[in-house]
Amino acid sequence: MDPMEGLLPMAILTLILITGVLLLVVAIGIGVEPGWPFLLHRRPWLAVRAMASMYVGLPAVVWLVVRILPLDGPVSAALLGLAISPVLPPWGRKAALVGGRSNDIIGLQLLSSGIAVLVIPLMIWLVEHLFNVQTTLDPLAVELVLLVTVAAPLAVGMGIAHVVPQAAPRLAALADQTGCVLLLLGGVLLAVLRGPAILGVIGQGTLVAITAVVIFGLLLGHALGGPDPRTRGVLATATIYRHPAIALILASGSGKHPGDAVIGTILLYMLVSLLLARPYERWRQKAITS
Repeated sequence: MDPMEGLLPMAILTLILITGVLLLVVAIGIGVEPGWPFLLHRRPWLAVRAMASMYVGLPAVVWLVVRILPLDGPVSAALLGLAISPVLPPWGRKAALVGGRSNDIIGLQLLSSGIAVLVIPLMIWLVEHLFNVQTTLDPLAVELVLLVTVAAPLAVGMGIAHVVPQAAPRLAALADQTGCVLLLLGGVLLAVLRGPAILGVIGQGTLVAITAVVIFGLLLGHALGGPDPRTRGVLATATIYRHPAIALILASGSGKHPGDAVIGTILLYMLVSLLLARPYERWRQKAITS
């Protein structure tokens, strides 16, 4: 079998997923209110609590889980990579459903990306020394992913809102709907093409570890969200929905040839987090409407 025949479906799948992510982030950028300042300046305590939940609390939970359970090194590296990756770009849509304000969502998205770049050197050291996964990671690869999937589409969306404000709501709705369809299609194709990788790690304690991480992540983010029911849902979901591409790069070293254990762990985490967070999100939706 020609190797190119196997690469072509994955290339098409990657294009579908990236396009879906970009469209969703563009839609979020269109919704940014004029005169919006950075979250750290506008709501500093919310920013501090959010970063504590994402970059202190969840990594601590993962650390405990991987020390208690007999997980393989690549699986542990993938979980730790997820724990200090920035928030997943399409998370903004989830955050809006649980009451998140558009400017808080954008601010948290950018802040988490900036903090992730700062803690990446620590992550590389931990992966190499604690999980025996050697890496030749170029930090510029991470920064490029963040630029393409977060900063650039946000800027495009904000530019659209400024240039054509009358058409902005329609364009935002179109981008949001199209992005959701593409991500749904990509998710189905991903399950078909990489399903064996997910099945390969389920019976190795990975499912138990991921379930524990997601549950404790939701509880931690909810607790640090404070008395405001809107920020509780935003912080809880931001804590568990993390950027898989960044985690893939970190856990696999160069990010070019990740093993099945790394890919399966990250895909399984995404699936479990979506399923376990759904009841919580419904609960928060009821809380903000009651």
